[in-house]
Amino acid sequence: MSKWVKFKNLSKSDKIFRIINLVLMFLQFAACVGLGIYYLTIGDLDNRLMASFGIAVVTILPLLGELIFRRRLSNILFLFYQLYVVIAGLVGSVLNVYYYVSWYDILVHISAGYVFAVLGIFIISRLENYKKLSKWTVVLFCFCLTMTCELVWELLEWGADLFFNQTAQGIPPEGMTAPLVTDTMEDILCNFGGGLLFCLQFIIGKSCKYSLGIKFFEKELVLDKEEKTSQPEYIGESVAIDIDNSNEYAEIEEVKHKNDKEE
Repeated sequence: MSKWVKFKNLSKSDKIFRIINLVLMFLQFAACVGLGIYYLTIGDLDNRLMASFGIAVVTILPLLGELIFRRRLSNILFLFYQLYVVIAGLVGSVLNVYYYVSWYDILVHISAGYVFAVLGIFIISRLENYKKLSKWTVVLFCFCLTMTCELVWELLEWGADLFFNQTAQGIPPEGMTAPLVTDTMEDILCNFGGGLLFCLQFIIGKSCKYSLGIKFFEKELVLDKEEKTSQPEYIGESVAIDIDNSNEYAEIEEVKHKNDKEE
């Protein structure tokens, strides 16, 4: 795991990018907490109270992760995460747009599939031999990851409905104790589409002269700026120089010793 990188060590563009991410995060956190207090005051008629405080915690998870693991998250991944939480959490759940806009849930799950696939690039790039991997290996990993994340998502929705009396998986039809599986299947299908969209983008970007943004993703996610240091090479070079110098010194001493004997 790479060392913690201080804010002052970042480039100017990275500092600006970082500030935008943090401002977006804190604004969303404040909005969720404020709406939570509002729902608590007027009465939680639509089960939005738990969603408000829950999304507030989810919003600051990247920052908490950085503090715990002492490793700065990539700017682009941080931004993707925040934008997704805004769309799915703040707008969809806290403001209850899912209830008023029928197609909004489809948009959210397509976005989720795409974002989870991007996360796959970040994870698999931690391997030392990433550049040697086939593009098909990378695509398969990203696609499997996005479907796994969708599975966990649906389990969390099911758990919230079961244990906390929420309606994340829809409202049960009259006379039934549980909602139909149609909503869950639609979510999985949309997530499948979002993940497939990124996989196609990656394959095309790697196969032709138009990168379609893949080079940008790899620059931000794969070529991690904190790890792009010449220190290992420099250390290796210094050791090699020291060895060469020591050998040269030994040879000189040996010649001197022979000369002294001859004298």
